[in-house]
Amino acid sequence: MKRSHALAVTALVLASGTAVTAHAADGSPDAAPPAAHGRSAAAAWCTQQGGAVQTRVPYYTGTGEKLTPLGGEREMCVFAAKDGSRIMIAADTLAADKPTLAALAYVRKPSGPTGPGNPSIAYCQGINGTAMFGNRPTDGGGWGARGESDPSKVTSACMFGDGSVIDAWGLKYHQGGVVRGADLTKKFRAKIPAV
Repeated sequence: MKRSHALAVTALVLASGTAVTAHAADGSPDAAPPAAHGRSAAAAWCTQQGGAVQTRVPYYTGTGEKLTPLGGEREMCVFAAKDGSRIMIAADTLAADKPTLAALAYVRKPSGPTGPGNPSIAYCQGINGTAMFGNRPTDGGGWGARGESDPSKVTSACMFGDGSVIDAWGLKYHQGGVVRGADLTKKFRAKIPAV
């Protein structure tokens, strides 16, 4: 009986130590606790900021209207305003502990080129991001709900070299002084320097 009790206590101590070690593994004293119900800590941050978490998958449209689902998925944080405008940002971009290129672009509003075609795509490319889903200038795509078949419901997003992602139109409008969905400036977890 004593041996069984000792084994049970040892197992409990090991399990507790493993959980504490896993939580502290990133070395940050302010590390977010594991999110409940399978949601990530980034998704929890999104919700705390007033956004809605949506799992989105990438789609390729090419030059046509047919959506081709691509591999992978991402938790996106969507903010909607009463006027019907929206902005989407990757939840991990919003919740990053350090500034991301998408956050810097949103807050700093760098000037970018104007030209023919889609102004949000031109702006994204002009500030060293990409919204391209192919190697031809006419190739298109974006992020939508799993199983989506309507190309108009796919959101074009600007992705940067660090993997950060933000709504291409929301970024372009903000650069022009128009807030869509919500002003993200104070919603980033990281302190984003203005200059």
